[in-house]
Amino acid sequence: MRPVLLAILAVFAAAPGAHAAPRQDPDGFTPIVASVVAPPWPVEGSDGRFHLVYEVQLLNTIPVPWRVTGVTVRSTRGRGRALASWKGPRVRDVMRSLADGRDTRRIGPGEGALLHLTFSARRRSRLPRSLVHELRLANPDPGNGAPRRVVQIGARAKLVRRAPAVLGPPLQGDRWLAADGCCVARRHIRAFQPYGGGLFTAQRFAIDWERLDPSGRLFVGDKRVLTNWAGYGQNILAVAAGTVVRAIDGLPNQVPGALPEGLAPLEADGNAVFLRLRNGRIVFYAHMIPGSVTVREGDRVVRGQILGRVGNSGNSSAPHLHLHVVDRNAIFGADGLPYVFSGFDVTGRVASTEAFDRAEATGDPVQLRRVRTGIRRNRLPLDQVIVTWP
Repeated sequence: MRPVLLAILAVFAAAPGAHAAPRQDPDGFTPIVASVVAPPWPVEGSDGRFHLVYEVQLLNTIPVPWRVTGVTVRSTRGRGRALASWKGPRVRDVMRSLADGRDTRRIGPGEGALLHLTFSARRRSRLPRSLVHELRLANPDPGNGAPRRVVQIGARAKLVRRAPAVLGPPLQGDRWLAADGCCVARRHIRAFQPYGGGLFTAQRFAIDWERLDPSGRLFVGDKRVLTNWAGYGQNILAVAAGTVVRAIDGLPNQVPGALPEGLAPLEADGNAVFLRLRNGRIVFYAHMIPGSVTVREGDRVVRGQILGRVGNSGNSSAPHLHLHVVDRNAIFGADGLPYVFSGFDVTGRVASTEAFDRAEATGDPVQLRRVRTGIRRNRLPLDQVIVTWP
């Protein structure tokens, strides 16, 4: 039956042209089923641009492998203005196999993949109300009866138009580094999890806050000593009035320098606090010092109240505060939501994730790059910026 099936499919393989409106022929051959994991939600970054960060799940539904040769995000209105695109080898930068976790352009028979898409616009008005995705596919084995090339349109999604949560400072003082943050650092953005009956990326907009000393170092001396790290023991603050819906304490600090082994999944975030805001969104704080958590489930807190202290508990290799916002009380099975801080002062920026990793490994001063400094209001600190909290 397989050759007959593929011969039939080939009849319906007519692909829209490069300038076609963003609509799929209902009888057009679409071997890859595509769906947006969670509605894209724009957030204004510390660079003044409006950023989108979201995922598209792909599933190859037929017994033929496909190579994705192009991904284009288009507006659903007018002629389908292109908002962002990845072509050729660049597709591998945004596509990850669900079969083996590797960056890829290939989807084998019956296999899946995730597109981790992020792009930005100078103004909110430049983003459409809804978008759609154009996939260009190539058949690496034309002799199997399937068409050589297919262009398919799908995975439509409306952009969320609600404002992100506005938070106060989670920490005090200067030289706080926003590590692994929005919007291209991979360690948080790609941390999707199959929990709670679906795929979730709770850490989509997460930031690991580490502190630099006046010389630009994360630690001085033996990195295995917790108190040698500039951020260790600093107070962690409630970013808004709210109610504690979960508090975890009593898990040990880890030895800095390497990630621990053998942790149970629910211990990954160490000592933590879940704070439900009045709008229902939940702020998640992780990796606190054991015994430092000052609140319990059911406690009502006010903005600026001390919740605990920066530690190294859970799946952590260096003292830091992990912070993100989610839509429900879950460690993994929750959707990561954008948020902004009411005010902070950008004082610098680390050159790259690689430069940050070197500084964290060696104790050398971080390598910096140019950035526009100054006060930001109601924005999200982007990856590797250094801020002072008011």
